[in-house]
Amino acid sequence: MGFGKIWVNYPISLSLSLSLSLSLTHASFRDFIIGAERNDLYSEFGGGEWATKVVDAVGEPIPTSSVLMSAAKHIEIKCMSENVEFIKCKKKDPNPEKCLDKGRQATRCALGVLKDLYQRCKDPMEAYVGCMYYHTNEFDLCRKEQQAFEKACPLD
Repeated sequence: MGFGKIWVNYPISLSLSLSLSLSLTHASFRDFIIGAERNDLYSEFGGGEWATKVVDAVGEPIPTSSVLMSAAKHIEIKCMSENVEFIKCKKKDPNPEKCLDKGRQATRCALGVLKDLYQRCKDPMEAYVGCMYYHTNEFDLCRKEQQAFEKACPLD
């Protein structure tokens, strides 16, 4: 069993444990991996509707990177004071235990914002989160979905 590191056309390395040797060019390996991910998404979400779940079965937010990136502007505005207090606490005392309460407040605020956004504008949020997930959180590739989301849930 061998271990190898493969670099594709972007700065992401994949460590692979291979029981047999694969002879793939970088481009075909990239297409193979991306195609597999798209096929998984295609079958998981049916008919090519690529999206990630924003909330779980009981309606609680799932704070994945694409969900957090999509809602970042809303979280920044609505949770400013909680985040500022948490940062001040961290600067004042680097001991992680001293700022647990402030961290919980900031986390509670962010999760509340996510839940509120999902309840108020479910479809545009799911579309935006799905696009961000599909395009690895590249804002430039999801501007149409971002505009629809921000129109449905304007920044206060």
